[in-house]
Amino acid sequence: MHSSRKIKQGIVITFLLLQSVLYSQKTKNLYDTFSIFGTIRDSESNAVIANADLYLLNCNKSVVANSEGNFQFNISKSSFNDKLIISALGYFSDTVMVSELEKLQNKSLHIKLKKEANVEVSLNEMVVASSKKKSKSLSATTILKKAKENIENNYYQKPFNQKFFFRAQTIKDSIFTINEEASINTYSPNGIKVSDDAAANYFGEILQLRKKVNSETIENWKGIGYFGIVIFRNIMLSNQNLLYQTKDFELKKEGTTTYGGKNVYVISFTNLNPTVFTSGFGNPAPKSAIGFIYVETDSFAIVKFEQYVVLKRERSNDNDDIVIESSLKITQTYKNVNGRYFINYCNEKIESNYFSMLSKTQISIVNSNYDLMSEDIGTENILAIKRPIDRLKLDVKVIEDLEYWNNNNFIIENKKMEF
Repeated sequence: MHSSRKIKQGIVITFLLLQSVLYSQKTKNLYDTFSIFGTIRDSESNAVIANADLYLLNCNKSVVANSEGNFQFNISKSSFNDKLIISALGYFSDTVMVSELEKLQNKSLHIKLKKEANVEVSLNEMVVASSKKKSKSLSATTILKKAKENIENNYYQKPFNQKFFFRAQTIKDSIFTINEEASINTYSPNGIKVSDDAAANYFGEILQLRKKVNSETIENWKGIGYFGIVIFRNIMLSNQNLLYQTKDFELKKEGTTTYGGKNVYVISFTNLNPTVFTSGFGNPAPKSAIGFIYVETDSFAIVKFEQYVVLKRERSNDNDDIVIESSLKITQTYKNVNGRYFINYCNEKIESNYFSMLSKTQISIVNSNYDLMSEDIGTENILAIKRPIDRLKLDVKVIEDLEYWNNNNFIIENKKMEF
């Protein structure tokens, strides 16, 4: 009996040891990465380049630099023979071998891109001085019409998974009230399709979540829950924008520039009839909206969209004496993966000023910043996720894995939030 018990105990111990070894090997393989970091600058002026793209040529992994030009990229050692592409709007792309980067993983990289001549596009200043290259053959209206007609040819139309990094930040009177980050795996059963409710066609699960301030965002649409709103307002998923309400916009073709090694049209727009149907904003209603849209000259794929929206003054739900004046800047970019485009990066900046009607003074400033960045895309062995993204954070409890954040990609947090 004793001998039999010892044999059984030995088998159990051996099994547990084997499990431990296998788990260690699995973890090692899962996190068998090296990290590079640095800053991307203009080769002549040495000015930082905001939100440059960094992606591996032969797989779907990518990151985006922050608005201060800083980046970090955790690269799998299985990509040793791959190439890293660095690109930005208006700049010529650069290429570096991953094998060379591994040797520099403990050093800060200073990457400089060469700017295309005569390019200057600024939404903040509401002024455009773009490339001298003018194309007279197609009008701005015709270009947008062709962009809409070619959506099914340019954007992935089959089911896919896409992993995103998402950050939600809110500052009230210079103090963080929300600062959350999450890694989110999403499922699109119909591919990239335009609809009345873009969020209804997206599903997702939070893989990891971390909070950098001691606060609890109970409301479904606050904090990480705002992810669904960013998807809802995406120009390639929603029909409430200038692609589908073109008659309500004043369009101007500003010229061409380069993005990701390809020529793109630069078109500025002014919303002449700002409503929920032309801007995606309903409560409060938009007062004005202007922006830029960037369309490839050969495929007519939309690769970038920028919009600046001023909302009408609204009364606070909590106090009839308080009115709120808000403005938003929205940026969306798209990347080409094996001939089809996917969401690459989205940013929303919201500035809200609170005023007392009685005292006629400003009483508070609330700024919010939302960053969404593609980490990886899967078009094979698709995982069907059932949770709608508008219920992303409801009844979800995630145990933070510090090792996960050390080996997965995210946007480096800016030292200062600017609006």
